[in-house]
Amino acid sequence: MNQYINELTWNDNNIPHRLWVEECESDGTRLCLKVIKDVEPEILYLDLPVNQQQVMGAWQGKASPISDEFNDGKLYSQVRSLLNLPQGCVVWTVNHIQMPSGLKMSADKLAFIPEMKQEHGLLVAI
Repeated sequence: MNQYINELTWNDNNIPHRLWVEECESDGTRLCLKVIKDVEPEILYLDLPVNQQQVMGAWQGKASPISDEFNDGKLYSQVRSLLNLPQGCVVWTVNHIQMPSGLKMSADKLAFIPEMKQEHGLLVAI
């Protein structure tokens, strides 16, 4: 049973992150992402100008890369698209840092890019 109401399920069961939508006080929806790493989980929130059904219908079960990944063994960084919506695209900047203790933490960000969408691994105008 899902812990979160309106949870968006990843196609890959090995992904521990949790993604769900909530109603906003304003007109729209809040996208929530709980990034699970070794150190304290990070929870990201992004208010979107669409309803919950539009977000849930746009979810494809995975994130799509829109930048090359950087990985030097201590820092992993990549920009990924989460959703194409009628008004724009939701991107996730993934930044995982290995601490001196060997544990990994995240320093991620969600953003809404108006009037753009992810197409074939690129951001293009709608």
